[in-house]
Order: sequence, then C-alpha cells, then structure tokens
Amino acid sequence: MIDCFIYDSDEFTDELRNSAHHAGEVSFLQSIARPGMHVMEIGANTGVTAVPVAKTIGETGHVCAFEPVPEYYAQLVENLSRNSLNNVSAYRLALSNQTGRIRFFKREGGGSGITPAKGGEALWVEATTVTEFLIVQGIYRVDLINLDCEGSELLVLQGAKPVLEKQLPDIFCEIHHGYLKELGQSADDLIDYLTQFGYGIRLMQVENLDAETSRDTCSHVYAAKPRPYA
Repeated sequence: MIDCFIYDSDEFTDELRNSAHHAGEVSFLQSIARPGMHVMEIGANTGVTAVPVAKTIGETGHVCAFEPVPEYYAQLVENLSRNSLNNVSAYRLALSNQTGRIRFFKREGGGSGITPAKGGEALWVEATTVTEFLIVQGIYRVDLINLDCEGSELLVLQGAKPVLEKQLPDIFCEIHHGYLKELGQSADDLIDYLTQFGYGIRLMQVENLDAETSRDTCSHVYAAKPRPYA
C-alpha cells in the first residue's frame, strides 16, 4: 500500500493500476459521491479513498476521516496536506458501539482492527460512536459512510443506529469475512441489520464491479435508500 501520495501523480495512478482492490473502491466511491456531500471515512488508514472522495465532493462538501493507529494517522494527515485539502477533518479515533479506550491491533503489512493479529502490535486507542461523535461536533447531516474497519463494521453501524433511522445515509462497507467470524458475526448479520432500516443492498466484488457475488463471497456491501422511479 502506498504511504504518501499526490492524488493526480503518476505514483498514485500506478498504485491504482497495480491494485484492483483500491482501484475498484476509488472508482465506485467516486461514482456515488456528489459535490457538497458530507462523508464519514471510518478506517481511513493513509487516505487512499478519503483523498479521492474529498476531491470529488469539492469545497462545498466535507469529509470526517477516522484513523486510530498513530502511524497511519500521521500518514493520513501528511497526505491531506500534500493534496492541499481543506475539506477534510482527520480524527485519531476508532469508531465502535461504545465510547472509551479499546484494545486494537496493528497488523504486519498494514491494516488494523480489534481482532488479535499474529505478530501484530497491540495498542490502546480512543473510541466513540458515530452518534456520539456527531452530537459532540454539532454535525446534523451525513450523506455517505465509507467503512473499512477489518471486522468492526457491524459494531460501528450499531453505534450509528439513530443516524441510520433518521437519515439513511448511503453506506459502502468492506466485508472482512474472517475477522467477522472471529467476532462471532457474519455478513448475514450486517446485511440483516441494515435491511431493517429500509436499505436496498447491493453485493459487490470491487476487483470486478460487474461480477456476480454472494453474501458469502462479496468483498463489499453497498447500502442505499430506495430511489423513487423517474
């Protein structure tokens, strides 16, 4: 994974060319992002998706980007600066279904999450919920939530329940089947949780956005409020 980058540089273009996963994520997010949107990037890492989304929504929009691991957070802040982005606020926080300090694991080769990682570095990080964060910050609108929390996605969405009930923001969520299983959860649990709010669900493989997939094999879930017929 690329550490520091400029969005329209050859290096970033090469990163997307060499990573079908990142290319698919960026492509799809840019296809659903609109100027003026208010976005939450949860598990932002170094900003590989946060930066393109911020470029897409423009100065009238805003991104709140969350990354609890100090090393990744520093790289995220550096990338926001390198790309001269004034429409992104970065927070060294984890999001979950509870507030307070939680145990986190930084994984070898990049990534982090709450499931134990062999050979990874254990650390304590500060956590809050989507609902609590928005209340404290005085933010009253969310249009899009992008989640890549390596197994914590359902916990994050549980902590966002009042927001989902009232606003039904679009949700683009990576599914880490192995990490969910370690937590006693599954893609079924996450999808069933979202459908209770009235979301329509699209199962995706970002490496090939046109490919058919299933709940057991999908890489991502896109949850959107039903659109009225034209």
